[in-house]
Amino acid sequence: MKSKKLASLALSTVLVASLVAGCSNNAGGSTSSGGSTESGSGAAASVAEADHSSTYTVDFYNVAANFQGVQSGWYGKIVKDKFNMELNIIAPQVSGDGNALYQTRCAAGDLGDLIILDNSDMQECVDTGLIKDLTGIIEQYPNLMKYEEQIKAFNSMMGDGTKIYAIPLEMNNNGPTAYKQLHVYSYPRMGWDMYNEVGAPELKNTDDLLNCLAEIQKAHPTNDNGDKAYAFSLWKDWDSQYMENVAQIAKWYGQEVNGSVLIGTDNSIAPLTDKNGAYYKMLKFLYQAQQMGLVDPDSATQDWNSVVSKMQDKRVYLYWYSWQYGFWNTPAKGNEGVNYIEIPVADTNLFQTADTYYGDGRVLAVGSQVTDEELARLMEFLDWYASPEGVQIQHAGTEGLTYTVENGKYTLTEDGLNRFSAEVAVPEELGGGNWNDGNNQINQWIVASCDVNPDTGEPYASDMWSTTIEMNQTTTTKEWSEKFGAADDVEYLTKNNMMTVVPSINIALDVDTTDISLIRSQCGELIKDSSWKMIYAADDADFEAQWDAMVTQLEGLGWNDLVTFDTNKYGPMLEARKAASN
Repeated sequence: MKSKKLASLALSTVLVASLVAGCSNNAGGSTSSGGSTESGSGAAASVAEADHSSTYTVDFYNVAANFQGVQSGWYGKIVKDKFNMELNIIAPQVSGDGNALYQTRCAAGDLGDLIILDNSDMQECVDTGLIKDLTGIIEQYPNLMKYEEQIKAFNSMMGDGTKIYAIPLEMNNNGPTAYKQLHVYSYPRMGWDMYNEVGAPELKNTDDLLNCLAEIQKAHPTNDNGDKAYAFSLWKDWDSQYMENVAQIAKWYGQEVNGSVLIGTDNSIAPLTDKNGAYYKMLKFLYQAQQMGLVDPDSATQDWNSVVSKMQDKRVYLYWYSWQYGFWNTPAKGNEGVNYIEIPVADTNLFQTADTYYGDGRVLAVGSQVTDEELARLMEFLDWYASPEGVQIQHAGTEGLTYTVENGKYTLTEDGLNRFSAEVAVPEELGGGNWNDGNNQINQWIVASCDVNPDTGEPYASDMWSTTIEMNQTTTTKEWSEKFGAADDVEYLTKNNMMTVVPSINIALDVDTTDISLIRSQCGELIKDSSWKMIYAADDADFEAQWDAMVTQLEGLGWNDLVTFDTNKYGPMLEARKAASN
């Protein structure tokens, strides 16, 4: 498929500069959900009345999903009761061959009724007619229109720039340079009790981190039930063009992996194969961990769900991203001193992206083959998905089961506190089964959890409610604050110049040509396979030999052309970041 330049350097820079100037909590031009309205491209289309008389099974193609099949449990019941709708999730990353699934469905002309894709793939699908034009339709849905500025900004760089095809995901109205989370996304985290048990050592670098973890694993080779436990437990099913576990911890050292290149906090671009780069550094870090016996031997064959189960059983001693807290931490465990918490590593300079004001790089759209009647039902669902009710359910569950409301304040119940870390039974009248099994399997939201719920004046994220913050002032957090002289890891890393917040930018980028797509696919398979093999290298010499062999093979596959393409591709994004920072 031909390459199409969707955003010029000048456009991206001017666009971001203008949006930064007006990034207040603007609800946009929201309109009533009935009647006609004017959009930037003319009169609005009429929307059919949603008819709920028959069950609508929605084919939902979703690159973010870790589950394939019909959504069940408590979330499935909510969707069925409200919309007489079932969500049949088609998940390429658990299908066995995601690329083949994508190509097959594209060739058939019907990717799905609802579609979540990475930005570049969505642009390709718009060009090939697989995506429904929502111009004049989306404007009639007030909850979606709270994010009109962001939606129009993204779509202005697609097609001819006048139509609306896609809805960015994880949007908020906090502004493109704000970071309002309580914790950074990717950083080393350990059990506070175990860290103290081995002497609470100062960690100057990753060697110190490995030595600390080795001491912990030596003291605790099993969990309390006698199951083998390891410092690291890795998984393969998130891998795309590289080993995802490596790419995410590369952020500790100031670079983010994007395609074939490393983008730095200083807006530099280098090939992923740069031996001075963070991908090489952190791949070698995991190899060294394996040499020390710190890597779970199941790592090369298990999936994410298997790792979740091990975290819940305290069989993993290093967490690397904030979402993992939910599988163990509770206020009760915090007061016992056994919660996981960030442990600073002195030589890090964390690459931390600001809250995703414009979206997170994935977008949601409606398939072009849906009928008018189906479109009405899908748009009704999507507007609810972006509503305060829908967003609060996504990020905190259901009132009565996972939280209570008193005097306008939301407070987590015991089940709410434990919903990710324990088996929380759901009453039959709410859908039955286990809470985690019934959780929203879409695994992406239109509205980010850091956005503010207008009904409460607090973020949707339950860990950011004032009641939860108060509950989480535990023995662990108090002792941590006393030792490190900061309220939390965000404050510590900021005041010690160990973190750089990079503006959140979500612009349309170049689509791969047919040749580049083939090179990317072949190189990606080689990088993934080689990375996993290098973790299990026999010794340092074998590791280096495998790295060098991988680089040589990549060059034979057209790697240099791919790096040149990606360097040009991400140039507009870097210019937009510079504009947002000024």
